[in-house]
Amino acid sequence: MYNTTKVTDYITLDKILKKVDELAIYNYYSDEVLSIGKPIKSPLRRDNNPSFALYVSKNGKIMWKDFSTGDSGDVIKFVKWKLHTDYKHALKYIWRDLIAEPIGKFNIVEYKRPNYVSRTEIGIKRKYFSKTDDNYWGQYGLDRRILKRYKVTPIHNFWINEVKQSFSYDEKSPMYAYRIFNKFKIYRPMSKTKKDKWRTNCNSYDIQGYEQLPETGRLLIITKSLKDVMVLSKFGYLSVAPQSENSTIPTKIMDNLRSRFRKIVIFFDYDEGGIKGAETLSKKFDLNYKFIPKKYYDIFKAKDISDFRKHLGDDNTRNLLKEMFKNEAYKTK
Repeated sequence: MYNTTKVTDYITLDKILKKVDELAIYNYYSDEVLSIGKPIKSPLRRDNNPSFALYVSKNGKIMWKDFSTGDSGDVIKFVKWKLHTDYKHALKYIWRDLIAEPIGKFNIVEYKRPNYVSRTEIGIKRKYFSKTDDNYWGQYGLDRRILKRYKVTPIHNFWINEVKQSFSYDEKSPMYAYRIFNKFKIYRPMSKTKKDKWRTNCNSYDIQGYEQLPETGRLLIITKSLKDVMVLSKFGYLSVAPQSENSTIPTKIMDNLRSRFRKIVIFFDYDEGGIKGAETLSKKFDLNYKFIPKKYYDIFKAKDISDFRKHLGDDNTRNLLKEMFKNEAYKTK
């Protein structure tokens, strides 16, 4: 009979992964089938919605993320939490269950790890908030408290795949990082060219504002940017945003949102791109859509709720939203 106590001292994760894949380990200890990028109900806690998924890190490790709680980790942390044990014993159990005393398909074979394509990595150097930052975000009614909640911070510099970029913070050209799950979106609002305004390693699954949502709600607004998400939040409305109006929302994410919110409404920009994007998303998911009334665009060029608040202030913004969504069930603070 195999004695686990004799191998505990020299078992390492590297040795285990030469014999069996991380994905096999996840699935051995999960009641539901786990695959990369497919959300399921969390196997680590009581969960009514598919909010748990696997993803591949930059070095090819298969990691897990719970989008509702924000918890994440590697396969050992998964086993530790699942079995309520420590690191040393997690290694021991994996070796016993999948290698030393395998059941069925878990045989001792040399496993060749797949060559995953590394994603783009972005690193940042944060800076303290200054009057410049308060003034920029203040024109939209946003303060440091809201920015902190949505993980927005000013930055000195940023790196892409360890290469320092030429852009740097300047009082006349501030620069910000949005942290979305474990990725970044760099925003340079004063950039003279559109191509230099944004840098990101996010994909369509990285829904802006998703991490800040409550478990359930009455109305959810799909808007076009994190800035709009934050402005709507200031007035008590729950919202999320895809990476752009031209980006769709994955069906699995939309199914999750539908299970949590009674009604979902699209609220994109009142311009050609926004109208087209709203119509496309509406057709795909059978959702209603709304826009800033045309008269405000004609007078103030306010095509979104951020611009509206900038030009007309809090009271008018609050009244506009109340009027626009008076026939919808909405959540207020």
